[in-house]
Amino acid sequence: MAKSIKSLEEVKIPKTYELINGEYVKEVDSFMLTLKHKLSGARVLIFSNEDDNKVFDIAFRTPPKDATGVPHIIEHTVLCGSEKYPAKDPFVELVKGSLNTYLNATTYPDKTMYPVASYNDKDFANLMSVYMDAVFYPNIYKHEEIFKQEGWHYELESKDAPITYNGVVYNEMKGAYSSEESVLERFTMNSLFPDNTYAHESGGDPKNIPDLTYEDYLDFHRKYYHPVNSYICIYGDVDIEERLNWMDENYLKNFPAIIVDSHIELQKPFDRMKTLSTEYAVATDADCSEKTYYSFCTAMDITLDQEKCKAFELISYVLLEMPGAPLKQAILDAGIGTDIDVDFCDILRQSMFSITTKNAKPGLREKFYEVIISKLKEIVAEGINRKDLEAAINGTEFREREADFGGFPKGLLYVLKTFKTWLYDDSKPYDSLVYEDVYKNLREKLETDYYEKLIDEYILNNPHAVLVDMNPKPGLAIENEKALEKKLAEYKASLSEEQIAELVAQTKALKAYQEEPSPKEILEKIPLLEREDIGKNVRPVHNEEKELCGIKTVHHNVHTNGIIYLDMMFDVDSLSEYVPQMSFLATLLGYMDTTEHTYREFDTETNFYSGGICSDLNIYSIYDTDAVKLKFTVRTKTLAGRIKDTTKLMAEMMFKTLFTDEKHLREVVAETRSRLKVRLMSAGHQAAVSYSMAGLTLDGWYNDYSMGIGYYDYLVKLDENFDSEKEKLIKGCEELVKAMFKKKKMLISCTCDENDYGLLCGAISEFDSELENFEKENSADILELESYKPDVKCRKTAFSTPAEVQYAAVSGSYKDVPDVNDGAMMVVKHLLSYGYLWNEVRVKGGAYGVMCRFSRAGSGSFVSYRDPNLSATYDVYKKAADFLENYDADEREVTKTIIGTISGLDTPLTPSMDGKRSMSMYLTKTPLEVIQKERNQVLACTKEDIRNTADAVRKIANTENICVIGNEKRIKDEASLFESIKPLS
Repeated sequence: MAKSIKSLEEVKIPKTYELINGEYVKEVDSFMLTLKHKLSGARVLIFSNEDDNKVFDIAFRTPPKDATGVPHIIEHTVLCGSEKYPAKDPFVELVKGSLNTYLNATTYPDKTMYPVASYNDKDFANLMSVYMDAVFYPNIYKHEEIFKQEGWHYELESKDAPITYNGVVYNEMKGAYSSEESVLERFTMNSLFPDNTYAHESGGDPKNIPDLTYEDYLDFHRKYYHPVNSYICIYGDVDIEERLNWMDENYLKNFPAIIVDSHIELQKPFDRMKTLSTEYAVATDADCSEKTYYSFCTAMDITLDQEKCKAFELISYVLLEMPGAPLKQAILDAGIGTDIDVDFCDILRQSMFSITTKNAKPGLREKFYEVIISKLKEIVAEGINRKDLEAAINGTEFREREADFGGFPKGLLYVLKTFKTWLYDDSKPYDSLVYEDVYKNLREKLETDYYEKLIDEYILNNPHAVLVDMNPKPGLAIENEKALEKKLAEYKASLSEEQIAELVAQTKALKAYQEEPSPKEILEKIPLLEREDIGKNVRPVHNEEKELCGIKTVHHNVHTNGIIYLDMMFDVDSLSEYVPQMSFLATLLGYMDTTEHTYREFDTETNFYSGGICSDLNIYSIYDTDAVKLKFTVRTKTLAGRIKDTTKLMAEMMFKTLFTDEKHLREVVAETRSRLKVRLMSAGHQAAVSYSMAGLTLDGWYNDYSMGIGYYDYLVKLDENFDSEKEKLIKGCEELVKAMFKKKKMLISCTCDENDYGLLCGAISEFDSELENFEKENSADILELESYKPDVKCRKTAFSTPAEVQYAAVSGSYKDVPDVNDGAMMVVKHLLSYGYLWNEVRVKGGAYGVMCRFSRAGSGSFVSYRDPNLSATYDVYKKAADFLENYDADEREVTKTIIGTISGLDTPLTPSMDGKRSMSMYLTKTPLEVIQKERNQVLACTKEDIRNTADAVRKIANTENICVIGNEKRIKDEASLFESIKPLS
């Protein structure tokens, strides 16, 4: 058994594979094996290490030749049954019943990836088996219904009904094309590479998806889904020899190598920059005076040069992302838009660098370009600020070494990174992971004009570029919808009665196929763990109460690799009527000048000494009560040896910020509004739930007014009335800071080991002196801010947008339902989300997603994602309780759902996440015994327990407390559902 090897001598490579290379890579703490399967030609990369969160990924190079979305549709459909696992949806069965820590599939512009991860050895082997069978032996050749369901199909309910298009990918991409930013991003990429695969949308353009035929779709799979075109990664503490032999014996040996031409051709550089225009949809009554986008984008053949790619990441940050970035400021000062974005994309064969401004007046395209070019020439002539660059290197390297990817397995992110080079050059399978020499070289080149020369060569003197203006067109979405209705009506008119009858029959046949469950014996082919395979105990919490300089401190003693995660929390319950203002203040801190530094200099200092300093307003619901606690938190992460420098900067930000720069304050207001709107539109399901919960609970109201639609309304008012509001805003921020930052209101949360905690003591001593001086010199005056007092009441509201799909949410309370089993509710959340709701709203209804959630406080929500329907979805929600009352599954099905539920509870935790979880339980006063009791209830759950949740679920679904964000016309057509309809503008 060869696991966690440190040298080639420790592993015996099976004779069916050729060893290309083997070496230890320090940056990912892994012994890397690069292999090739001799018969099939499959590429294999092994990361051998001690990480028990194991990752497997099989990927294929899948360059599209048109915009029908065939790579995307295949990604969906191969997971809908295979030769060995012929159930209709093995993917969902795995979600329901595995201990996976990651399970997904993703389509990129030129590749399709199928990654899975798990701590459990048996589960990991099961996941590999299902995924390998899915990609090589899918049931798509046996059941055309799979293509129709996931891709597209004509839908005709009766001979007198109108014909429509439906399909999961079709509706997903309608949602994607409803995003203004997404439309522009796709347009610029397609325009920059008109002659190679990047000219085509791999996800599919809704206008082109119905052009895809079943045979062309199958041909694409036949061509590209062969091991010779595959890239296989295995990461973690796995038995290398056993896994390699298993892949050979079960799959790879069955596929002799063939020639597959999936090479990504380079786009021939342009002779001169192209100037282009396009449109995007806005509401019919939208004010279009300041809604134009401008984008300047260049292509550069540097993807395989990791040093240049990293340099462009730094250049992008210093010139356009950091507060006060000179090129960003030049565009703002020229009055061209209010929100500047930069994107350096190095995951394509040729990299892209783009600058975009939004919320601009029309007719400024040439001026936008002139400002960019003249400012860049000035920067090249004078030189980029070297301290800014060095700080950016420090910050980027810190994050790379920290390797904190939130809830995603570390190995997954490493695997994804390999494809930056491996996909385009077999000799560079992990060049993108090796960064120590890159940062060393970039530091040395600070003494040269290296960075300026890159700007000169790849931006200023690069004719391979596009300059784009994208203008709003009121009513475009409705216009497109009417054009589609006309097209389909004309198509129907061209059909004979027999053809119409055949379409009706096909529609009914597809629904019958979707409604017919997979037989029990078929489902049982999918491997399943036993309840005994599941850990019985919950994770411990790490909360030790201490005191630093008279300040209560909660120490989370976790190994963090020499990093201190520090949160300074302040009780702001007495300021609860100023939730939107405190949320905006959290944005301003670190983004305004201080008495010591300009905001640009301050950002450089924070990157120099830390992994960043930020602030936030956090809301905590106290366990088993209706009480809510508000904490204004200033947090950082830094190497232990730099904690004193970092806390000094935190004190500067908190106690010495100046809010009097009206011009910059105006810019921050406009940018914050713009970015929140993008977030609300792209995550409409979250925004809809947040708004509906605001009508139900106090913490829901606070959440919505600190980060949701309630907060957005505050920003809109501030933005559109800035001149009359600015003095009150400046004075209010000054007084809020005085009212918040008091020692008696302070609580410290610190995640680090015991040795590093000792270093924190001295740093807090100096911070405490700064805090005491601040309090002595400042006494809070009466706040002259508008009061936002919670108004928690049920409401039925729709927010209309130009989007072509809906996000439909309902939230309700089941507090008055007696004897609710919280563990059973967790199981039901999983059961409904991947069972009843999945089948009704996604499979049959065509929505891209649907989910539900329940809290131990007795509230819950249902919400759909990129949903073509509206009232029909609410009808599904209301019938969920009936499904539960009649739930009659066998023990295997119940066990499967329990395993999947536990998988969701046991998400991997990074050290910082471990500390946050512990602190959250401390602040909400949630006993560990309660968490253990819930886990016990999950593990012991029976079908009777599941049936008994029906009353609670019925209470939620029948509550008249709904929020929809969606298509303007669809909402107007079903206006009777709502008490209020508003534009989300």
